[in-house]
Amino acid sequence: MEENIDNIFNFLRNRGIPEEEITLMKQQRIDKEVILLMEDADLAKYLPSYGDRIALIHFCRHQTPSAKRKLGLFEKLREKMKLRKETNEDEEQPQTSNKKASFKAKSCKRNIEIGWLNNENGVVKQVRARQGGGTRKLQINAEARYDDILKEGKALFFQNGNSTKGQESDFDFEIWDFKQNLLPKDVSVAMIYNTVKLSILRFYLSTCPKMSLTEESSDESDQVSDYSDSTKVDDCSQNENEQQEIYEPQDIVPDVFFISDEEVSIHSSQDHLADMVLNVSNDPEITFGPQQPTVEDSLSDTVIHDPCDSPQNFANDLPNRNLTIHYSHSFNDMIEAFSDHRIVTQSLTVKRILPNNSEEAGSGPGVLRDVYSSFWSDFYEHCTVGTSAKVPFLRHDFSSDKWKAVSRVLLKGFKDCKYMPIKLAPPLLEDMLFGAVYTDLKTTFLKFVSCQERDVLNQALNDFSSVDMDELLDIMNTYECRRRVTASSLPGIIEEIAHKELIQKPMFVIDCWREVTKGLISLSCEEIQQLYKDLKPTPKKVTGLLKFPEEMSENQTEVANHLKRYIREIDEEKLCRFLRFCTGSDLVVTEAIQVEFTIQTDFTRRPIGHTCGMVLELSDSYDNFPQFRAEFNCVLESNIWVMDIV
Repeated sequence: MEENIDNIFNFLRNRGIPEEEITLMKQQRIDKEVILLMEDADLAKYLPSYGDRIALIHFCRHQTPSAKRKLGLFEKLREKMKLRKETNEDEEQPQTSNKKASFKAKSCKRNIEIGWLNNENGVVKQVRARQGGGTRKLQINAEARYDDILKEGKALFFQNGNSTKGQESDFDFEIWDFKQNLLPKDVSVAMIYNTVKLSILRFYLSTCPKMSLTEESSDESDQVSDYSDSTKVDDCSQNENEQQEIYEPQDIVPDVFFISDEEVSIHSSQDHLADMVLNVSNDPEITFGPQQPTVEDSLSDTVIHDPCDSPQNFANDLPNRNLTIHYSHSFNDMIEAFSDHRIVTQSLTVKRILPNNSEEAGSGPGVLRDVYSSFWSDFYEHCTVGTSAKVPFLRHDFSSDKWKAVSRVLLKGFKDCKYMPIKLAPPLLEDMLFGAVYTDLKTTFLKFVSCQERDVLNQALNDFSSVDMDELLDIMNTYECRRRVTASSLPGIIEEIAHKELIQKPMFVIDCWREVTKGLISLSCEEIQQLYKDLKPTPKKVTGLLKFPEEMSENQTEVANHLKRYIREIDEEKLCRFLRFCTGSDLVVTEAIQVEFTIQTDFTRRPIGHTCGMVLELSDSYDNFPQFRAEFNCVLESNIWVMDIV
């Protein structure tokens, strides 16, 4: 075992891996067996270079196997029948050898795809089929490497040294892998297949026109002048633009479009990048908006471009981002918007589209609070289990990117509005922020289960002999209990089940959230617990927020009493709706709600909430409390509130 470990580390040293990375792998006991079980993303934490990871996995798979295991029953039987096998093999040797040779020849070939990406003026674009490009499928030797793939690519796209873009001698060539990274020259096709486990590999022939001597000299002079200009600007606004990035327009979807490192370093101004986009719009190879595929220009001839795989370099950052959210699918719109990691550092302006496809007139911080409240209400409904305490559950249509987008909503909502989704089980957030659980799991679990299950469990904990055993065992079976339930074992069993349901099952979600929020939410365990208490609305707390005019008429005083009585009588769900109607948030995120009285006719009379200023307007012409209650219930129970006051 030690010999195998030394061989691995010697192999890494021969490849020039820094000694610190090798020492870290030693400390973490990363040996051959562990390496073969690790995902590529996990191994990348120790070996950042893609080529090093491929080479190491290939090396480990070809190490001398460990000592042979003891022969099983079937192997012993085969040993006893060895003579019979040998006679059969002698008779069938010619046919068998031919089959083996044929299979071996087939196994040496692998299917791959090759596309063509061309760099023109710093913009990398895919060459479509009608321009002589497209996606070509072919078989290649499994041990083929960089030079072999390059040769095949030139033969496909530069037949006899010619192409639609020019002569072969006019270009510099590279081979990129399926992630559009430069392919290491010591990595074979078989090694990549064994590592990434894709059904078919795609490579790119990357071409860049060679520069003439006159172009090189002119570019050098441009670089000097641009550098001097950008230096003057940076001296004046270094702190202002230090962390800014350019926001990519969402409605422009080129086939393949990214800005090279050289282009960004030379042209750091926003105006130049805008000119580049305008120039691209006139290019026949860049398609804007949805296109209808034709027989000649089929999607099968298109290399699908993933923006996350392209190198992105941005010279500027527009600090404000405009979000357009549709009422009908606001949850999906928020997930899509917050899939961009830059959004947590930008200021948000929200516009909402109503079900009739018109734009909501209201805007401001109240709309933003309402958007966060709406998102978490939908999240509780579609992505969690539990009653009072909710826990995310794994969905096959939710990848790690979507869970990370949810965590950015959590982070951004807390930064912008002090909004924290308090219906989530506290142990889940504690494990995410601190890596440990401080809240009592059993108490939280009793809030997680249904009311009927809670009553049965509480009765069993208080007086085990009086509980209905059929109901108790049915609950235990629901949560897959594997131990015998007795009065003495029940508390420990509930503790174990609580840890499984609240921590173990959502651990994938916790890990995704932790990766985004690590170091960005500075709260202690006590502050988290206090935050849950402060944000949770109660009738007493909400009535304490109401601020009435100092001088009120008799009718206004009566309506003020109606409002207080109404708040004391409504349930928790309607109380959250009341807060959201007045402030935009279904949690207590304000110190006061200003109540004002207006003159309204019987026909136009209704409560009016100003969420940005946290103001509630009421009429003073109510005859009695039931009339007031009926009209307020009608407003709170409506399916949609339109914010039409700017």
